[in-house]
Amino acid sequence: MKEFYITKFDQITLILREANDAKKNSEYLTERGVISKPFPITSIKYKDYSSSKILNHKYNYAVITSPKAIKVLDNIVSNNKTVFLKSSKIFTIGLETKDKLNKISFSNVLNANSNSESLIELILENTCQSDFGLWIAAKDRSIELKEILTKRNRKIEILEAYRTLPILKLSEPIKQDLINYKQLNLIVLSSRNVSITKDILDNYNLFKEVNIKSTLFVNSNNVAQKAKNLGWLNIKIIKKNFTKDILNYILELPK
Repeated sequence: MKEFYITKFDQITLILREANDAKKNSEYLTERGVISKPFPITSIKYKDYSSSKILNHKYNYAVITSPKAIKVLDNIVSNNKTVFLKSSKIFTIGLETKDKLNKISFSNVLNANSNSESLIELILENTCQSDFGLWIAAKDRSIELKEILTKRNRKIEILEAYRTLPILKLSEPIKQDLINYKQLNLIVLSSRNVSITKDILDNYNLFKEVNIKSTLFVNSNNVAQKAKNLGWLNIKIIKKNFTKDILNYILELPK
C-alpha cells in the first residue's frame, strides 16, 4: 500500500551546509523547540598533503578562508615547527574562524569582515613584499586570492588540503518536506552553497515551487547578491559573526 506523507507543522527550518555542520546546527535548533532538519549539500574530503614540497618552506603568515582548514593548519604546526608557529600571523575571513583558532592557542590572528575584499586589504596592510604566505585552501575554492595578491606584490603559496564535494542527490524525506511544508526557512551561509542549492532544486524541478514559499537566510551582502542573481525571491541577511548567533536569531522568529 502506498504511504502518504502528512505534514504536522506549517513551517520547517532546513540547514543547507556541509553534512556535519548541518547536523549540529539542526540539533541545536530542534533542542530549543524549532522544527528543523539538516539538509546536507556538501561533504569534506581531506587530502594527504604530508609529502607536499610546499611544506619544505618557512612561512611568515598563513591565510584561512574556511574553518575546515583549521584542522590542517593545526596538524602542520604540531608536526613541523619549521614551517609555521602558533605565534605566527594568521589571516581569517571572519571572526568565528579567529575565535576557533584562539581556542586552540593560535595567538596572532587577524580577521577580516567576512568577505574576500576586506581579507585582501587586511593582508596588504599587515604584510610586506618580503613576507611569504601560505594559503590553506580547498581545491574547489571560489576566490583567486593568490592571483590578486601576486598582482599586489605579495608572495603566497597554496596548499590544496581538502575538497568540498557537492551532494546533488536529494533524499526522499527532505524532498517531501520541501513539497509539503507551507513555509520553508532555508539557512545558507556561503555563495557556493547558494549555487549548489539552486542546482539541487533544478535537478528535481523544485526551484520554482520552493522559491515561492521560502525565506533564504544568509550571512552577508555578497551571499545575498549571489542568491538574488540566481532568482531567489525572499532573502534575509542576518549580520552576525557567529553561527550560534545566526541560529539564535532563527529561534526568535514566529513559529
